[in-house]
Amino acid sequence: HIGRYGGEEFAIIFPDTSVEDARNVLNEIRGRFGELQQPAGDRDFNVTFSAGVAGWQGESSQSLCERADQALYRAKDEGRNCVEAAED
Repeated sequence: HIGRYGGEEFAIIFPDTSVEDARNVLNEIRGRFGELQQPAGDRDFNVTFSAGVAGWQGESSQSLCERADQALYRAKDEGRNCVEAAED
């Protein structure tokens, strides 16, 4: 399940999937995105993205999203174009 969460943010739900497996899937997608060339005037650029992953621990959806968002900002702080998992 995927949906737009905010301006340039999307939420993806991986049912019955561990945090590590979800992180691996997102890293695979991230790698494939990096292979895409997008034209921009007289040159091309590669597509990148950063992601934050959090596993549901029985908390509210707001808490889950906050943990994933914290992981996303950590990914951005680590130089972008990477996937970080929320700390338990």
